[in-house]
Amino acid sequence: MKLIASAFVLVSVGSAPVLAADKVSESCAGTETVQVGAQPPKTLPYLLNFSADLSSRLYCYDKCVREQTYKISDAGSNPIKLADVDGAGQTRRLVYNRSTSVLTDYQIIATGPMRIVRNASATCKAAKFQEPWTGGTSQPK
Repeated sequence: MKLIASAFVLVSVGSAPVLAADKVSESCAGTETVQVGAQPPKTLPYLLNFSADLSSRLYCYDKCVREQTYKISDAGSNPIKLADVDGAGQTRRLVYNRSTSVLTDYQIIATGPMRIVRNASATCKAAKFQEPWTGGTSQPK
């Protein structure tokens, strides 16, 4: 009986992180350097949970509600370019490398004379997939 229970646990644990090839869900932790204006840079903890559906070209953060869902910049690239923005006072490169499970997040926000520069690197682990919000009357659960 113990053998059967052990086999069930191994099968359950072993199959948990398996997702379709076009679905990515990660919980990432690392550090980021933040520099505000001419102040010296500070190193801070960096945490980010995201899910990406490469076929629908959407990714989202945390609970994946409307305000947390965005178009993937380049779903076919390797590494995946989640965000590649340059304009309107903001530059952002959010890239996830599936081979190394590393997320890099580089961002510049410039408002008037103030400039904030963020540069993060985080190691990611498989997490529960949250479907990105695609419209309709209800938010995803």
